[in-house]
Amino acid sequence: MLIACDKPSGISSFDVVKIIRTHFQDKVGHSGTLDPMASGLMILGVGKGTKSLTALIGMDKSYETVIDFSLLTDTRDASYWEKEERFEVIIEGGKQFLKKEGNLISAPELSQILELLKSICYQEGKEVLLPLPTFSAKKQNGKRMYKDARKGTAEIINKEMKLYGFEVLDYSFPLLKLRCDVGSGTYIRSIGYRLGQQLGLGGALIELKRTTIGPRNLEDIGSQNTAQGNIKGQERVIPYKEVFLD
Repeated sequence: MLIACDKPSGISSFDVVKIIRTHFQDKVGHSGTLDPMASGLMILGVGKGTKSLTALIGMDKSYETVIDFSLLTDTRDASYWEKEERFEVIIEGGKQFLKKEGNLISAPELSQILELLKSICYQEGKEVLLPLPTFSAKKQNGKRMYKDARKGTAEIINKEMKLYGFEVLDYSFPLLKLRCDVGSGTYIRSIGYRLGQQLGLGGALIELKRTTIGPRNLEDIGSQNTAQGNIKGQERVIPYKEVFLD
């Protein structure tokens, strides 16, 4: 059996697997993780369904995210490890500025942000290399990158990523809400960080929700079926729905 789950923010993907495994009393696997701060769609295999998960790996995905240009962290999101820098937003003469390292940087116009997003969109035959978040489960030299990042020894490397399309859902400086359609292995944190870099601002995600995996949509799950479990002293509810391979 394959099930689509709505992961809440604040727990790990393994926590979701643990709750579902206890609920069904069977082995459980997943087709891809979400960061602890992220929420949204995960597809799990239960029992013999674990054998079908390989067909889901590599599918395109969609996310909704909020990027905070006044925040910079070592993890590229709000769940920082050691480094967190917050920059003050100042209004002078009716215009907004970000105070960073003693300098006032003008709030970018939406048109400027759109041009930057278009510049990193996927084009056939044109690789777009973005910096991998060092705090990630990606393996480098046989080790998870976050293990070296916690020691301060992680090497920053670039990886080809694919942003197929985007939609600006809201922009109220310093916050930008986006929908991103991406290829497998693309980090939304990398997109947020790159935008901030090019604008001379911060660039960390404060919200991230996965809405689709291939043809599967988060909205289709509903709330009819739920699994519950206690994670670190807090009761968590995981809505789920059985799905099928087309």
